[in-house]
Amino acid sequence: MITELADKNCTRKLYEEAFDDPKEFVDYYYEDKCRDNRIIADVEDGEVLSMLHLNPYRISLDGSVFKSYYVVAVATKEERRREGLMAKVFERTFKLLKDERIPLVFLMPVDEAIYSWMGFEKICDFALEKIASFDEIRENYDMYCVRDDVYIRRMEIEDAFREQDNGEVLPDDPVIMAKITDLEAFNSLTGQSFSDEKEALLWLKNKKIYICEEV
Repeated sequence: MITELADKNCTRKLYEEAFDDPKEFVDYYYEDKCRDNRIIADVEDGEVLSMLHLNPYRISLDGSVFKSYYVVAVATKEERRREGLMAKVFERTFKLLKDERIPLVFLMPVDEAIYSWMGFEKICDFALEKIASFDEIRENYDMYCVRDDVYIRRMEIEDAFREQDNGEVLPDDPVIMAKITDLEAFNSLTGQSFSDEKEALLWLKNKKIYICEEV
């Protein structure tokens, strides 16, 4: 059964099996970040077999602000991999997001090939150097995450984790990939008339994009 979970803590076991993040960070993630995120999972007999998390962000693109999600914690139980479970979770997720007219979602892959077949494409490098001034970001970039009070509070917590080497474990040479989840909504947002997702992503790649969100 693929469902959107209300009891998010039941996914923690799979998270800890799949990722090497320190316990202190995982505690924070499930106590704080999971308050407002969404988890789509394949559940069988009460056990979470496969999942992804949708962490919400407000994105500014050429001055227009829209709701989007950062796809994280993509995981399948080791003994159930290569059964197509994750593909079904993503299929369900894409349908939900299209129904909600979410223009695009983004993620940081361990390997781009894992997601490229689903329509995700690299749009920029992940920003390892965080720009402290939001005014500087707004002045110099076409696309970025909007920093509201919740964002700033979490950013400060996560910066402190990194200083203690207790933050999320990042891939080598991290990049950001995106997928257009509702082309009509994306065209409406941008004032463009792209005929397919690849054309829209090619246009997006030419924008100056700043993404420094780890989770």
